[in-house]
Amino acid sequence: MSQMETPPEEKIVPQFSIPKGIVGQPTYHTHPHMIPKGHLTCGITQMEYKERRDTLVNKLIAEVDNIHKNHVIVIPAARKQYMSDKIPYVFRQNSDFFYLTGCLEPSAILSVLFVHEKDAHAELWEGPRSGCSVSTQLFSVDEARPVEGFNQYLTKMTSLSKPGILWYHNDNPANLDIHDDIRSVLRHGQIALEDPQKALHQMRVIKSPAEIELMKEACYIGSQSVNMAMACTKPGISERTVDAVLEYTCRQAGAEHAAFPPVVAGGARATHIHYVANNQLLHNDEMLLVDSGCQRWMYNSDISRTWPVSGKFSKYHRILYELVLTVQKRLIELVGEQRPPLDQLFDQMCRLLGTHLQQEGILPKNIDGNDLIGVSINYILAVARDSVCAK
Repeated sequence: MSQMETPPEEKIVPQFSIPKGIVGQPTYHTHPHMIPKGHLTCGITQMEYKERRDTLVNKLIAEVDNIHKNHVIVIPAARKQYMSDKIPYVFRQNSDFFYLTGCLEPSAILSVLFVHEKDAHAELWEGPRSGCSVSTQLFSVDEARPVEGFNQYLTKMTSLSKPGILWYHNDNPANLDIHDDIRSVLRHGQIALEDPQKALHQMRVIKSPAEIELMKEACYIGSQSVNMAMACTKPGISERTVDAVLEYTCRQAGAEHAAFPPVVAGGARATHIHYVANNQLLHNDEMLLVDSGCQRWMYNSDISRTWPVSGKFSKYHRILYELVLTVQKRLIELVGEQRPPLDQLFDQMCRLLGTHLQQEGILPKNIDGNDLIGVSINYILAVARDSVCAK
């Protein structure tokens, strides 16, 4: 047999291929209505995830001081969160971990990939797991190990005589179950702690074509849900009803769930920035503020709109609505033209609002410059305060 021949007992598995059968998350084979052929998750291939991992490694070791050191990178998945003793919240993966792996399983760890091994009893309660043997092919990694062996692996990797760096985000850890293990290694090992998040988030800022398409889909679904909420709004219904319309429309169109608890605020309740009780009735003379969005494959939309409960703007509602819309359009133009820092954009917003309020005779016309910015902020806050007190 020549060196190029493969022994008959060995089976060649392509570097990028999705295993058949039921695994720990949807795949093309089990959920073809959700995931296109050749993709690990909707829109994203195994190759793209691998390229992201390779890019991060190259970024972290590229600095001159890091070249000749041993590097251990630890990116944890999120762990399950519970609303009561044994009742879990809907699981949401850690965004950084998902960006690098496409893995949706809780409590996994990316260093080599650590996942929960197959367990018939646990899977009876919680659903399928991919297990180690399948995970290497599914997530296109060189090695997958049981998550229970992470501490031993980390201790071994950080005890090498060569100077080392442990890349781990120590603030607001994604998984407290392994946080103590990592802190113990740092206390007793000869290794320095560095944070990979800056390099990773610089990567995430620049979206790939596939990511852009997912973002467009999330925005389209979110916008259609707001349109439906507008169509269903009428005097006498509750904010909670509008909330339900938003969520139903998003889920029905392919989103997993809302991106965040939506604000559905009628009248003066709209002046509370994070009003999420959504439990009042809507009245004929009120405006309704909605701030909502949806999550589609970990990409979110965030849309704010205001409309009259009655379906018709009053004269004064229309003036303020058109005024704010004009300012918003100009700010979008400025972002495209100049990309100013957020604090400058905020100042420009206040100045534009002040100018338009002057043109409508709401603010005195003898105010200009920085004074106009301050007066505009104070006016908006005063209107909000007076609206609340009036109720």
